[in-house]
Amino acid sequence: MSENNRLVSVVVPIYNGASYIDKCVTNLLNQTYKNLEIIMINDGSSDNSLELLKGYCAKYPNINVITKDNSGVSSTRNLGIKMAKGDYIYFYDVDDDIEPTTIADNMALIGDKDVDILYFGFWYHILSENRIKETNIKSAFEGNGHEFFNNAFTDLMQNEVLNSPWNKLYNRNFLIWNKINFDENLSIYEDILFNIKALDRANYLMVNPRPYYHYMIQASGTALTRFHENNYESVKKIHMAGINYAKHYKDNAEVIAHYDNMFIDQTASFLKQLVNKKDIDNASRDKLMEEIIDDDYFIAIINSVENLNKRKVFLKTFSNHHMKGLLKLMYKVTNK
Repeated sequence: MSENNRLVSVVVPIYNGASYIDKCVTNLLNQTYKNLEIIMINDGSSDNSLELLKGYCAKYPNINVITKDNSGVSSTRNLGIKMAKGDYIYFYDVDDDIEPTTIADNMALIGDKDVDILYFGFWYHILSENRIKETNIKSAFEGNGHEFFNNAFTDLMQNEVLNSPWNKLYNRNFLIWNKINFDENLSIYEDILFNIKALDRANYLMVNPRPYYHYMIQASGTALTRFHENNYESVKKIHMAGINYAKHYKDNAEVIAHYDNMFIDQTASFLKQLVNKKDIDNASRDKLMEEIIDDDYFIAIINSVENLNKRKVFLKTFSNHHMKGLLKLMYKVTNK
């Protein structure tokens, strides 16, 4: 590792995070890497988050506090990118934990190189089960986009390392020059889409297999358990971006198959959630279902995938024939 003291901007979106702010700020101030610009963005909190943030801002010169009307995590992170002055940007979620050497170790790996994205490992903390799961990245990597696709992509994809922004260091100029932002029209999977678009443009990448970040999965009410009307729009955009990325490279059949199957799995999951959602009127339910099963894009993908399981064969058949009633019945029965 080589020495590196370039400025790192840490962007922290906060919405009603008062109970986590003290620990969050302590974690960041305890980083052994000291050349940090900490940008705490209050996204229209209704609790006392802003009051706490102002107290820290007054005490520590490297903590900047920005407050704005509530508009979601994507617009908050985009504002962070815009306001950041660092050579690298790191996104941190207020309710998670982080190892003290996270930024120091990974900036040392970057050294004086012009790295677009650096990925590192993490732990899942499944709080409802009192269980911890560590990523199992096979090896370190350093190289260009073609080498990354051939030697690192599948491993990181299987370990879900590519998805979230909090286990990566992004070159700020790289994000700005390529106009890579979070999609503010999406309320789910916007981070996955952001990372696929970033990967698609990256010229030089690094992977540190060591885990540093502690991602706390709450017992209930997470983004994945809540209902999002634009769920299908999100998974469709992810599929389009993933296929576009894979088509840049040869020997991409496995990656394309992954994105095809993920698209079908996530769409099927949303349909099941939609059918069994009690607090939605039938007209709205039918409209959302029809947007999917009448979509030529979805029909083309599900018809192109082989070896579907029995339930997805039914989904394929009912979609091809626009049998909304039978589709509803299937997901009503299988929700037991």
